[in-house]
Amino acid sequence: MSRIVSGILLGLGTFVAFVIAASLLAPEALAGPGDAPPSKPQVFVYPEKLTSQDRLFDGPTEIEITGETTLVWVDLMPEARFGHPTEYLLVSARGTRIVKGDWWPTLNGKDLFRNGKRSRS
Repeated sequence: MSRIVSGILLGLGTFVAFVIAASLLAPEALAGPGDAPPSKPQVFVYPEKLTSQDRLFDGPTEIEITGETTLVWVDLMPEARFGHPTEYLLVSARGTRIVKGDWWPTLNGKDLFRNGKRSRS
């Protein structure tokens, strides 16, 4: 598959995964700058593609990244400050994989999306 086609499929997959996740939530549940953490689920999209060199963890559990992947993380209980249900939507050229979690994500040793805020590693 050519790089152009792969890029188009990856971009389309990312968009579809985000639309699916967002359609399950009320519009006010999507995180925005300066928003207080709502009691409804929040959806976060990591702004950079992950690669096989990245190490993504849900608490102590590593989530394997095998190639270029877009990370969409759904916090199902954003007000909880303890382990709670979350979901990872991992979109790659191979398709979309959903991984159930129970903690906040950590990427390359740095916390992501803590306290309802977007974070970069």
